[in-house]
Amino acid sequence: MNKIRLWTAASIVTLLVLVSCARPAQAIMVVSRADEVKIGKQVEAQSIKEYGGLVNDPVMTARVARVGRNVAAMSPRKDVTYTYKVLNSDVINAFSAPGGPVLITKKLVVLLSTDAQLAFVLAHETGHIAAQHGRKAINQAMISQGLSSLFLSKAGSVVRTGVGVSYTLLTRGYSRDQEYQADTYGVQLMTKAGYNADGAVEALAKLGLKKSAGVNKYFATHPDTPDRIDRVASQAGISRVREAALVASVH
Repeated sequence: MNKIRLWTAASIVTLLVLVSCARPAQAIMVVSRADEVKIGKQVEAQSIKEYGGLVNDPVMTARVARVGRNVAAMSPRKDVTYTYKVLNSDVINAFSAPGGPVLITKKLVVLLSTDAQLAFVLAHETGHIAAQHGRKAINQAMISQGLSSLFLSKAGSVVRTGVGVSYTLLTRGYSRDQEYQADTYGVQLMTKAGYNADGAVEALAKLGLKKSAGVNKYFATHPDTPDRIDRVASQAGISRVREAALVASVH
């Protein structure tokens, strides 16, 4: 027993030293992929309840699943299963959970009238998963609480903490840099999947128009639209003239 306690204490100290010496981006990962997936499934299930269930529209469901499958195939992260589901809600929103789930409301699906526009939004959310933004946030929370809890507390502590962190992210959003990174993934994944990058500018322009109407939650957790449009247009090689024309086309 004493040897076990000494070994555990030594392990914790070693890990704490590793974490303290590591740069933030290189911090030791204490959230397993299995835990990430469990957290994501719990967040997905609760979100489906909160948004009134899934939509009963086979055509819409199939469209989202098809476009989602196409962009997911281009993701550099292959150790999770991406899923794309439509929430039965008139709120305009789309978000992802750690470990694979992507959810989008039926109102937003209708707004995104072309598959290219839909592809960008789904690819953006896929980008959060590919970049492990949620997993890293949960990891940081666990480290902040103290690595000893990972060894000495119940096994479900990581999942409980992860679900709480995930809901905070859904409410407050990711950092501006993380949102920009997800936009970059959005452009890259959609174009690799064969969709026209014009759809990225059009999708953001449509969402920007809806912001002024005050009927969506999307922009409560995302950076301002004009800057995002400029960035994705530049990344996609779209000229300023073309960008302006695309924005004007959705007015």
